[in-house]
Amino acid sequence: MTIRFALAFALMGPLAGCGSLLDESPVDQLPDDQAITSAEGARAALAGAYAALQSLSYYGGDFVFFGDLPADNAVNTSTFQSYADADANQFRADNETADDIWDAIYDAINRDNVLLERVPALADLDDTEKNEILGEAHFLRALHYHNLVKLYGDVPLRLAPVKDVAEAGAIARSPVADVYTQILADLTAAKGLVTATEPATGATAGAVDALTARVQLYLQNWAAAAAAADAVIGQGYELADAYPDLFDAEGQDTPEDIFKVTFTAVQYNYLGYYYILEDDGGQGAVTPSQDLIDAYDPDDERLAWNISGDTEGSASGTKFPTTAGAEDFPVIRFAEVLLIKAEALARQDDLAGAVDAYNQVRVRAGLPKHTLGADVSSQDDVLAAIDHERRLELAFEGDRWPDLVRTGRAVPVLGIPAFQTLFPIPQSERDVAPGLTQNPGY
Repeated sequence: MTIRFALAFALMGPLAGCGSLLDESPVDQLPDDQAITSAEGARAALAGAYAALQSLSYYGGDFVFFGDLPADNAVNTSTFQSYADADANQFRADNETADDIWDAIYDAINRDNVLLERVPALADLDDTEKNEILGEAHFLRALHYHNLVKLYGDVPLRLAPVKDVAEAGAIARSPVADVYTQILADLTAAKGLVTATEPATGATAGAVDALTARVQLYLQNWAAAAAAADAVIGQGYELADAYPDLFDAEGQDTPEDIFKVTFTAVQYNYLGYYYILEDDGGQGAVTPSQDLIDAYDPDDERLAWNISGDTEGSASGTKFPTTAGAEDFPVIRFAEVLLIKAEALARQDDLAGAVDAYNQVRVRAGLPKHTLGADVSSQDDVLAAIDHERRLELAFEGDRWPDLVRTGRAVPVLGIPAFQTLFPIPQSERDVAPGLTQNPGY
């Protein structure tokens, strides 16, 4: 269930391909045609593909922060102009952090593309392991493209390694529908290849189903989302006994883990360091919004864990409780799957089933169950309750902004123009790729 990285970062760069979609490969790295020539090289390259998730511009920091900061969950308290612009919903085409996120994700995609191109030809890798590696690469590429499309809209769809600057500079954006077609194709391929349930490294069959459920929810394919969620539930996952168990300082495993990125004090993240206030040893660059604090019931056990300090003034985000950065990050966990199922059922007017699903999350938080017909009655009531649970349960995990956008509520909730529901395409990329169009308004 947990991603473990067996190799030092020094081994991973040469195996990964170029560091940005439009960047030339650094001269201190091996050409990618020399990178994967054996089973050993394939295993090392797969470790490099997972290591891409640890980037401080990806799950190690910026990507997570920018999933809450433009929404109503978090407030910029740093001196970073790019963070201030995100908080104010005043993105510009040269926003440095939005650029870094783009680069980190495309670097990750290129690593997967190298695997998918080279591994099939390896003669010293048996078919079972070869299929697992290919399946995990398909899964990772689906995850990365979904993360891109939900932030930037139409994006370049690269399905082969970048060979040189000239080739990369000739790219153009693909429509969202085409990107989703590829995401689903990758997930279908992954489902047919990934058989592991509890490996020491990598994604599992449960992770493939869980990501499929998430993607289908975004596509509003409600029946497919519910079916994929049920497939996950049938594999024996359970909620952790206590919410804090999920965010242990050393990254302990729980029965709720489906897919998470493992960090250590050496391969660290910035999550706790940026959320925890300076008086407690952090930087306090991002803090919980008062609106989020007020959304919690005082008896909600998630409030006491996620937020500490003066909840009417200077509050600290403590979901990731240390500044060392060794906490694991849950990319997708069982509580989200239950909430996906709840929403998918509610959208199909199965209100009783929806309430039963999200009640499991409420009970774990120390809250009473909702009763259909009393606490919630209509479809709108149930959907509002699910959205509320998603906000409180997944706070600081980067889901609030995408949730507001996908449900069409970003504009009324945040009072922003419609064009600001997409991040700008980085101007630095457009400068070297003339075919890259910009999102309207930027």
